Amino acid sequence: MSSKVAAARPQARPGLPKPELGENWIMETGNDARWPRGARVAYLCLSLCVAVAVIATLLALASSSAFAQEIVASINGDPITNIDIDERMKMLRVLRKTATRDAAIESLFTDRLEIREADKFGVDPKDSDISQQIVTVAQEMKLAPDALVEALQHAGVTPDHFKAHFRADLAFNVLVKAFNKGVEASEEQVRAELAKQGGKAASGTAYTVRQIIFAIPHATTVATLTERAHEAEQLRARFTDCESGLPLARAINDVTVRDPLTKTAVEIGESLRQLLDKTPAGHLTPPQRSSEGLEMIAVCAKGTAKDDSAARAAISQKILAAHIAADGERRLKEMRARAVIVQR
Repeated sequence: MSSKVAAARPQARPGLPKPELGENWIMETGNDARWPRGARVAYLCLSLCVAVAVIATLLALASSSAFAQEIVASINGDPITNIDIDERMKMLRVLRKTATRDAAIESLFTDRLEIREADKFGVDPKDSDISQQIVTVAQEMKLAPDALVEALQHAGVTPDHFKAHFRADLAFNVLVKAFNKGVEASEEQVRAELAKQGGKAASGTAYTVRQIIFAIPHATTVATLTERAHEAEQLRARFTDCESGLPLARAINDVTVRDPLTKTAVEIGESLRQLLDKTPAGHLTPPQRSSEGLEMIAVCAKGTAKDDSAARAAISQKILAAHIAADGERRLKEMRARAVIVQR
């Protein structure tokens, strides 16, 4: 080596690494006689261990990524991964349905078939429609919509996953209803069902009610809310009939008394029907918070409904819903039989 080159190279004290790293520094260090033999061996071993660790980490990451994206089945060329199945099992548990791996795969197959068929006819629900579908499912489960969404997310189901499911269900239901447009329950069907339910008695009880609302500001305090609740309970304790009780309600500041309504048992929800049944005629239901304030219902009268038109309408809707559900199942079964399914 020339003296010029030797002079240009930074000098290192024996036993310490060189201050500047050239391309061949590792090899030079390993062969540098100025390093003790033990130090050179230790350095080379350390370099080898670092390289092995880096390679092992990269392989582990690659393996993890491959597992995360593993395709375990497909339907009509639409892939389903193990992550899809895992999320679907979690979702089915929240929805109180069978949550086995096979059930999850079948549920995913159904979604793919439904959305594919809906897309063929241009059925594409809006986000607001999907939100309403979630509300409907929550009501069927006797849950608040927010509670259902929270339960799904807490279980590890992403919004994209459960929204895709509700979108598929809704889109296919809209499509099946369109196929059955104009279909109605026959008079014979309605009469037969009405007879099963006891004839005119099927219309059940008729309730005459008045809604009483204690207004509460949107930016209310706990003290104000407590005071209004106390006023409502005082009115409820004094309210023994609508004739004398309604003037008492009108005399209270910021209280609205709505016009009377008469509804039959088949026209109102099950929870409201149970509440009205528990409330004696001439009394108020317990106050409940709403967007308008604290609301109570004055049950002014109860009696057997004389008009069965509401019952007939409810029966007709029930028969039509059963027909649409059966037609949807038939169409799904046919699509499932024609589908190209691959499972690994």
